[in-house]
Amino acid sequence: MNLRRHIAAAALTLTLTCLLLASTAVGADSVYWVNIAGNKISHANTNGSGGGDVPITGAPVGRPSGLAIDAAAGRLYWANRDDNAIHYSSLNGSGGALLNTAGATPGSITGLAIDPAGGRLYWANTSAEKISYANLNGSGGGDLDTASATVDEPAGLALNPTAGRIYWSNAKGNTISFANLDGSGGGGDLDTTGATVDTPEGVAVDLPHGRIYWTNFGNSTIAYANLSGGGGGQLNTAGAPVNGPFGLAINFSGTIFWANYSNNSIAYVNPSVGPGEQINTSGATLEGTALPVLLERPHNSESPAVLGAHKPGSTLTCSQGKWYADRVESSLALAPQAFSYQWFRNGKAETGATSPSFTANKVGTYSCVVTATNFAGSESTVSAIDFSVNATVGFKKVTFNRKKGTATLRVAITGRGRLDLYGKGVANAQRKHAQGTAKITVRTSGKALIKLRNTGKAKVKARISYTPEGGKAIKRFKTIVLKKKLKR
Repeated sequence: MNLRRHIAAAALTLTLTCLLLASTAVGADSVYWVNIAGNKISHANTNGSGGGDVPITGAPVGRPSGLAIDAAAGRLYWANRDDNAIHYSSLNGSGGALLNTAGATPGSITGLAIDPAGGRLYWANTSAEKISYANLNGSGGGDLDTASATVDEPAGLALNPTAGRIYWSNAKGNTISFANLDGSGGGGDLDTTGATVDTPEGVAVDLPHGRIYWTNFGNSTIAYANLSGGGGGQLNTAGAPVNGPFGLAINFSGTIFWANYSNNSIAYVNPSVGPGEQINTSGATLEGTALPVLLERPHNSESPAVLGAHKPGSTLTCSQGKWYADRVESSLALAPQAFSYQWFRNGKAETGATSPSFTANKVGTYSCVVTATNFAGSESTVSAIDFSVNATVGFKKVTFNRKKGTATLRVAITGRGRLDLYGKGVANAQRKHAQGTAKITVRTSGKALIKLRNTGKAKVKARISYTPEGGKAIKRFKTIVLKKKLKR
């Protein structure tokens, strides 16, 4: 089946789904950042169409110094220097509230990193020189055991749940350090030989390439180190401004975005493509820009599948397929927040069939389109294999009425449709709508009738034609010997 045709036919359904989030959706892949001096949280679309400010209500934004997004929950988290606390709201800025951090150290928070799967939010305490966390369920938190790792004015951090590690930059210590997320210590400093480390502010992990990047506020460069050791190097940022860079994030395609605190801009470069650029941020506040995070529409990793029995009347189910989780290590949020469905038969959308399950009463080939939506937009994908629903027809036991010289033919069908009886020597061709097991009376005509009356026995060739709903006729043949008691 043609994917474009499926998605085009499902346009109405997708539109209705998007309307559920329309009041909150930015509607495009976006970069978010904090304005430390401007007391605003802002965003811009990565397609270059400009941006705006998040209209936060219900919670203060005072010298924000950390930002994180939970795409599946539709939440935005930020840290304030003014009240030394962490707050959150819906991504549209509504419903602001305070996160309970009891048990953890809050001390000049600089940088947030979220682990939705693990249910925690982490931060660096620049003045208290600790790495701390709070549970997303509001039950408080604690401080991590950073063992022998350097914690010297930490500013910005990144998670690698796969490896069970958390990384941070030390603005005063000029090191990139790590510790175990399970609190077992085991921390240390990365080998940054060959790379500049000059007042690093913010880190992001590029797992596909086995690297960790950081911004050097001190000499306005961006550097990296290999996660497996062996040192690192400098990122070629030609074409893009690097002026007091303060934090960075990496999108799905490997493009690196950073915030320039000193000239209030957002820039990016893709190491595999070439020259970078400054992003269009018109409409958004730029006052002490720092610590960017990214939000992208969902991305599918495995197509959905249709499951069920291959016969009419079966209930089919459509799986969600698989979708990428947030790439927390690179400050990229892209997990789905909601799903919608549309069923198709023979490439045509089934009206009203927008649930994960569907009763396939008609024969044909079925498929489903799943649409995953989050605050940035939607992506649709069609089931990988068309699912065939086929009708069957078969004969069951035949019973005879020797007094009348007739036979009752039982026909078993799957689904529902029309049965036609005709054939050589068969009288009164019949037509009936049926479902399940149907009974049809077979009578003789013509020469067969005469023979039945004279000899008490006649052979007829019955033909059954079953036309299931939505399908073509299926024909079956059966020879029946009718018997009748003769009068003496």
